[in-house]
Parts: sequence; C-alpha cells; structure tokens
Amino acid sequence: MNYLGIDYGEHRVGIAFADSELRWAFARETIDQKKTDLMTRLEELVRENKIDIFVVGMPYRPDGRQDGKNLVVEQFVKQLAERFPNIPIKTEDEAYTSVAALQETSYLKKKKKKQDKGLIDRLAAQHILQSYLENEK
Repeated sequence: MNYLGIDYGEHRVGIAFADSELRWAFARETIDQKKTDLMTRLEELVRENKIDIFVVGMPYRPDGRQDGKNLVVEQFVKQLAERFPNIPIKTEDEAYTSVAALQETSYLKKKKKKQDKGLIDRLAAQHILQSYLENEK
C-alpha cells in the first residue's frame, strides 16, 4: 500500500509519502495553492505514486475539542472524497506536528527558514503520516 500524508493549509499544503513495506514517512513537497491547483497536483501525485490511502492531519485542540480550523480541514476532506471516491481517507491528530517540524529545523538560519516556509509544512505532513503508520493496527 502507498500512503499520501497531507498537512492541509489554506495557503500551503505539505505532502509526505510512505509505503506499507517500509512503514516510514518521507517529506515530499509543499503545494502553494496560490500558484498551483491543489486537486490537479494531487491527481498527478496519486497517478505517479499509485496512492492507496490518504492520511490528512486533523487539527484538534489539546483538550480534544474542535474549532474553526477543523471545519476548514473537514471541507477539504469532503472535496478530496468527491475527487477520489475510490481512495480511503484517514485522519490523524496533527497536534504538535508543526512544533516538532520547527524543532527539527531550528539549526537553520532565520533567513534560510524564511526562504522555505514550505519546509515546515512538508515535515508536518511527514509527522502526521508517521504517527498514523505507528498507530495503525
């Protein structure tokens, strides 16, 4: 099985990949929605990588409650389901994935971090997907 992890944001979307053999997630790319049509790019990635399952990060508050960010991601999940009706969509709590990604990039100089804002999104997608793989029974 091939997995595509998604850290959805209204401006940038982090993408990660994994397969069931290795069970290790790898950050792949960041899609800038101002420059690229998200669904078109996802279609390309699904076709090129023979994706079997989507794993989308769901933003829950630390106390488990939902807030406005959930609604945005839930709407995206609905669009994803409509566009890819034959690919199951799983959600994974994305709590602290951006914090973990920031810690991983703390060695970068501030100027470099600014140049690649998408790095955090890619790494967050990687953390979301890896968490799903580790929790999957």
